[in-house]
Amino acid sequence: MKHALSTLFLPALLSCAASGTAERSSGDLIGIDSFALAARYGTPASYQHLGEYLQLNYGSVAAGCKFIVLVDQQQRVAGWASKGKSCMAR
Repeated sequence: MKHALSTLFLPALLSCAASGTAERSSGDLIGIDSFALAARYGTPASYQHLGEYLQLNYGSVAAGCKFIVLVDQQQRVAGWASKGKSCMAR
């Protein structure tokens, strides 16, 4: 199930890059634990469960940057995407 979810959802999540999304270096977030993520970005605006993953939503496009993070069951960042004009400034 974990592999199936990542092959279906992660490409869709990361496809934002093809539509004007600003990206950070993948080494910047992938693999860090959720405590380091919280220390860096604070409390997410919302979240939802996606099978074995937890999707954390930060910011909003209206505010200039929407940032989505997938956290696995070991509380590590498994994937992320961002969209908005001010995302590159972060």
